This record gives sequence, C-alpha cells and structure tokens, in this order.
Amino acid sequence: MKKIITAIIASFFIGNFALAETSIGVKISAASMDASGSHTTNSSSGGSGGDAVNASGEADFNMGSFFIEKNTGLDFNGVGITIGLDVIPFTAEVDKLGGGDGFDATVDIEDVMTAYIQPTFSTGDGVSVFARLGYTQGDVKITNITRQATASETSDSASTDGDQSKSLEGIMYGVGITKEIDGLVDFLRLEGTITEFDEISHTNSNGKVVKADSELMLISLSIGKTF
Repeated sequence: MKKIITAIIASFFIGNFALAETSIGVKISAASMDASGSHTTNSSSGGSGGDAVNASGEADFNMGSFFIEKNTGLDFNGVGITIGLDVIPFTAEVDKLGGGDGFDATVDIEDVMTAYIQPTFSTGDGVSVFARLGYTQGDVKITNITRQATASETSDSASTDGDQSKSLEGIMYGVGITKEIDGLVDFLRLEGTITEFDEISHTNSNGKVVKADSELMLISLSIGKTF
C-alpha cells in the first residue's frame, strides 16, 4: 500500500500540475502518543490463552519531519486545493506489554508517511487557514517477543518467536494557519493534527495474542520555501 500511495502522489507532482507552485519544508513537532493494548495469559488447559490483560500509556516527545506540497491550481469559491506528502524519519515506541505469565512484546513504529489533501482559504495580508485530511502508513516492529512460563512450567516453554514486521495504517486530520514572510524562507506555519491508527495484532507460536492501537497528536511549527 505504501508504494501505491507514493506512486499516486508522485504522479501528481510530476504530471498534471507540473507548472503549479511547489513548496518544500521542515517541521518540528511536540508529539503526544496515547497507546492501549492487551495480551492473553496462559490458560490452565494449555489452550489458546486465558483472559486478556489490558495496558495503556501515554508518551510525550519532540520529533521532526519534512514535507513537499503542490498547489493543484484548483479553486472552489476561494478555497484552493493543495496535495502533500509528509515523512517522519523516526522510530517511536507505541506500547510495551509485559509481566505475569502472558505475552511480552515491544511495539515500535517507523518510516511513517502521510499523503494528504489540504483545502486552503486566504484571509488576506499573506495569512491563510487550512484544513487537512490524509492517510498515514508506517511500519510496525514487534520485538522482544516472549511468553512467560508459569510456575509449573520451565523457561523452555517460553515463546522463541522472532521479530515481526507489520503495516500500521490510519486516518489523519487537522487544521492550521500559514503566514507568508520575506527572507530565506517564504512561510511560517502552525498546525495541529491527529492520526488514529488501526489496531495491530500478533499471535505467537504458543497461541498467545498481543494487540495494540494508538493515537498520535502533533502540534507543529513549520518553515517552507515555495518555487
């Protein structure tokens, strides 16, 4: 799916709108990620697992990204349409589950990429406001996978599953404001976005299941150049 998104965005940037304005920029974001997850415990009968054990948490951190946007030249009653691609070159821990006699694992996301459409309305004096709607995809790494042995078992019964890689997908939406400036860069931008990721799950060789979902909230300041 990520290759399809990249191909679609690339076709817009080098195809129909080749003569339209293109902007590139970098942003720094204050991020907050809420995560929740669950894992099954061992069952007394040795079946597929007992009751689910739930866990949740929140992490606050700073991160950077870069973006490229194309003004499509389309205008609907003063609302212009921009398309863009934002790439976050970082790895972040979504959730870490452990303890008891269930399924331990660490869940990370990396190579996060968002394709978006951005309706924009100019308020005058070089200021514009916008909404944003996009589709986000990244890679999920499930590492440090173990199944804890119970008191009646030996450590040899623990899971020896290797690291897993899965796709993480979600819908991004947000709003922001852009101010045109004179200088080395052409604009400053302040925006807030939320990405709601789908739940991911993995079943290990002992039939124990780990699940996790998350929501990423960003408050971002950007600078950019338009060509």
